[in-house]
Amino acid sequence: MSDTRGTVLIVDDDPAAVELLADYLTGKQLDVCRAHTLDEALAELDRERPEVALIGVRLGETGAPLEALKRLREVNVQVALLAMAAPEDAALATEALGCGAADYLLEPIDFDYLGRALDKALAAAAPVLDFAEPVLAPAVTSPQALLYTLALEVFRAMRPLTPEARASVGQALELMAMQAMQRGVSGEKAEVIRALNQVRTLIRFAHDLGDLGAEKAAELEEHVGRARRSVGLS
Repeated sequence: MSDTRGTVLIVDDDPAAVELLADYLTGKQLDVCRAHTLDEALAELDRERPEVALIGVRLGETGAPLEALKRLREVNVQVALLAMAAPEDAALATEALGCGAADYLLEPIDFDYLGRALDKALAAAAPVLDFAEPVLAPAVTSPQALLYTLALEVFRAMRPLTPEARASVGQALELMAMQAMQRGVSGEKAEVIRALNQVRTLIRFAHDLGDLGAEKAAELEEHVGRARRSVGLS
């Protein structure tokens, strides 16, 4: 398998769709592993350690869309997640970005776009963490991992805010943190820097408004600092 460019996990409960994608990916010199349920996906994620996972937003139709995607992100912070959705689920696909997906594709799949998304994800791939390893483990120093950690901590910090604070500052802060993470996956350094500057400004603004306590604001500032240093800023 050394002559392939990486491994992609396809997760969808439609076997025909999985095989169509598998044929395309194999032709692109990629190894493919398949899963039709969340349990199968977790097993393949552990066994094959793919760089990228393509996953349907309504896997299993459990009544909780995106749960499978969230679970994959929870157990592995390094795998690049690409969400797949029917056109009527475009809002869910966008929401997937807030759950850790690097990008999304609407069906029928645009294979040219998929190819570009895969190239970006593979180029940005970092060594896979052991499961259950803390996100802030010292060994994790790649810009992508630090940007993901920043976004995760921003979302955690925004959850306790009042509705007014979330509407005025919280949502903007979450959006900028997500943009920094997504641009990091795409390798757009200038856009990462711009988003990080916005995140820093919004953190200070939230603190000055009294929405964020000094300790939480300082903690988020530290995550911003680590992310900035990882892309060559002070």
